[in-house]
Amino acid sequence: MLAVQFAEYGGPDVLALREIDVAQPTPHEVLIDVHAASLNPIDWKIRAGLLRAVIPLTLPATVGRDGAGIVSAIGSGVDPALLNTRICFFAPRGVGTWAQQIVLPSSCVAPLPDTVSMQDGAALPLAGLSAWIALVETAHITPGMRVLIHAGAGGVGSFAIQIARARGAHVITTCSARNRDFVTGLGANEVIAYDQAPFESQLRDIDVVFDLLGGDVHKRSYAVLKRGGTMVCLVAAPFEDRSAEFGVKVMVAQIVPKKESLVALVELAASGALRVPVEEQLPLADFKTAHEQSQTGHMRGKLIMLMPDRTAP
Repeated sequence: MLAVQFAEYGGPDVLALREIDVAQPTPHEVLIDVHAASLNPIDWKIRAGLLRAVIPLTLPATVGRDGAGIVSAIGSGVDPALLNTRICFFAPRGVGTWAQQIVLPSSCVAPLPDTVSMQDGAALPLAGLSAWIALVETAHITPGMRVLIHAGAGGVGSFAIQIARARGAHVITTCSARNRDFVTGLGANEVIAYDQAPFESQLRDIDVVFDLLGGDVHKRSYAVLKRGGTMVCLVAAPFEDRSAEFGVKVMVAQIVPKKESLVALVELAASGALRVPVEEQLPLADFKTAHEQSQTGHMRGKLIMLMPDRTAP
């Protein structure tokens, strides 16, 4: 089968489309015929070697963490009802998903209703769970909270806006001016264009900041939090924890496959309460272009890779 891999860390040129062997499911595992896989910013950061200290890999490694497809074989101990079922999945670290077939623990997949397309199902797991785990399970947002979501037009941010609104929060987000209408359409109550004004000059008394970026954005976000507030972060650029100085909490969300949370996200998407912002679809052969686009840091919504010889209804 075909898979996108890299044998050394570096730029997009280290990526290659390779023929690799197909694994077979062992007990409690499933074999998935992948129809579509998702692109996430962490993919290029791992490929570039920026996260090798926290996410060690055995090279060559396959790109990707999530996607959607059909279960084509099961190991012992797996519910037979999963066989031939449409599913989406979030792979454990070290298992890449930009491949025509993958083997995963059955606990990493969630059934995908016919009302949710393969493309939407592929876009949902990593970005959606990153937002859900950070806001709902880590920061514990509640109705009436003032929540600032950085990079609201991106994959994680676009889910975070919708999840925070659904939990009754007042949502403020940062994005470029050109994406103002996009994030407003997702439900943002207030939008601050970072290319027009610094967010810290306009905000105070925020209950929760969702920091997807780290670095300078993290540093500047302390000033907008009220005392006792929470900064919930994803693994991104390094930052200095200044929580004691400002009287706030800093929490790093642990984004791992959680079946019950993934099932809840799929149900939200199936009900129409959660819009999956798929903005672009590319064939797997355009893997290098996809990484180049992601590395600019200015992508909107989600980009999906379609597997060769697969339809993705």
